[in-house]
Amino acid sequence: MKNYDVIIVGGGPAGLICAETLAKSDMSILLLEKNEVFGQKVCGGGLTRKDLALLDIPEEIIEFKVNKTAVISKKRRSGADAPEPFLFMVDRVDLGTWQRNRLDGTHVEVRNNSKVTSITIDKVVVNNTEEYGYKYLVGTDGYFSVVRKHLGLPQEKRLAGIQYMIPAETVDPRLYIFLNSKRFHSWYGWQFPHRNSYSIGCCADPRIVPPQKLKKDFHLWLKENNIDVSNAKYLAFPISYDYRGLKFGNVFLAGEAAGMASGFTGEGIYQSLVSGKTVAETILDPTYRSKEMEDVLKYNRIQEKVMNFLVKSGPFKGAIHEAIVGMLNNKLIKAKIHMSFS
Repeated sequence: MKNYDVIIVGGGPAGLICAETLAKSDMSILLLEKNEVFGQKVCGGGLTRKDLALLDIPEEIIEFKVNKTAVISKKRRSGADAPEPFLFMVDRVDLGTWQRNRLDGTHVEVRNNSKVTSITIDKVVVNNTEEYGYKYLVGTDGYFSVVRKHLGLPQEKRLAGIQYMIPAETVDPRLYIFLNSKRFHSWYGWQFPHRNSYSIGCCADPRIVPPQKLKKDFHLWLKENNIDVSNAKYLAFPISYDYRGLKFGNVFLAGEAAGMASGFTGEGIYQSLVSGKTVAETILDPTYRSKEMEDVLKYNRIQEKVMNFLVKSGPFKGAIHEAIVGMLNNKLIKAKIHMSFS
């Protein structure tokens, strides 16, 4: 059995940045990805300027630079054109491939098609046959994390997301957010631009809105807005926002395996990057303290409070949505929102 100082399970943004950060040490590192291709995940694919501060993304993998938004409620609409792009759309496979290639030339051993099938206190078993020992184990393996399961941590706080990828020769580069309490309850619908397609979808906590009801209401909303999805690809996916910590003895969690996503918006790429980097730095220096991680947790707590407020607002959600869109037409508020993305 070959032994490593660190074994990372999962090759998403959190696992890849964790491996890249650890590569500056002389530790032996093994990164295991169960799929053939890195970055295969249902996701809006939007990066903010905060993401770009952590990753020097090349221009060729950016599909759209978004500086135009529209927030639409039943009665109002707020549009904004920011002076500079605040959202950068990428394909998740392109992002994963680029992050994976950054490990070339390092001493990190990377293996795809390597599914962790069981875990003990000092080793992992891959594809039911191969055993690898570890000093530290890092789970960055998403919602269905085998490492989180090994730790016995439940997955209670989650979102159910559904979306269609609609092919289009010409894509509107604007980001759309749809507030409709009748169809999306306390959450929202979205439209994101991609290369030769756009995604349109919604999400909700299944404890509040059963998935079948969310799907039914989403299709009613599509019909009401004359959106044709007959040639589109349908996708359904869970999102975890059940954060319970990063460090559990010599085992760590990061990204969605740690429940780092926002329970209100579902966003999670920046949270994954920050948590993956924080885990790596903590392994290298147990006294390490991450201001970025503290800020992310604070941001997620605020998002969850907003979500809970809307959930408890009952029949007043529609009025709150109208008030939100009204406030978004205020120039000072628009400027503050744009700054929060930078």
